[in-house]
Amino acid sequence: MSADNDLLVITAATSDSGGMLPQYREQLARAGIPFHIEIMASPSDASIATMLVNLRRRAEQFSQYGRLVMTDAFDVVFFGTKEEVVAKIPLDHVLWGAEKNCFSDVHLSGPILNRYPDQGPWFFVNGGLLAGTPRAIIDLTLAVEKEKLYAPFFINQTFLNILRASGSELVEVDYRCELFQCLHLGYPELEFEKGKMVNTKWGTRPSFAHANGGWSPAEMWEKYQRSML
Repeated sequence: MSADNDLLVITAATSDSGGMLPQYREQLARAGIPFHIEIMASPSDASIATMLVNLRRRAEQFSQYGRLVMTDAFDVVFFGTKEEVVAKIPLDHVLWGAEKNCFSDVHLSGPILNRYPDQGPWFFVNGGLLAGTPRAIIDLTLAVEKEKLYAPFFINQTFLNILRASGSELVEVDYRCELFQCLHLGYPELEFEKGKMVNTKWGTRPSFAHANGGWSPAEMWEKYQRSML
């Protein structure tokens, strides 16, 4: 596979100019990473069934790429290189983003904390970030639909956390923030070194930052600017 189609980043949005999306697009372009924005007439519903259909459709549409990253649109930005991203994406499974907040059912936090006591503080699934090969993403969607716990009308992130609480191997989260950094609930572990993110808890260098849950990205940008002085 050539370097031209070894990686694609995909997002879906009702506009190509809202929030941090223009910055995101520019950052990916500077890194030489192809970026596809799927413009939707209206936001899709938040059910797990709709998410799975959309993930599978996009993976099939872009099956010529070696690896795919799918993210939210208006609250995600990028700090890194194409080579770093490619190296961090697994070939045999899908890697989900991880966050500190158990959305949308806080009652799932106890079972998840008990099952994964050494993972954290990013214990919980973030449904707005995932990475894998097209084949791995397609296989994941089909496997989730066959799960005995499958409830198609559940909120997608709620259902993913249900699977995580049950110990399902289908939901492996990036709890060390190797690739994804969710910002919700503060910035104590986030620093920058010459424009690159550093997770000081794990000593990792995530590439994608997600201001999930409406979290302000102001402190992230302040730390970024200081690192460039």
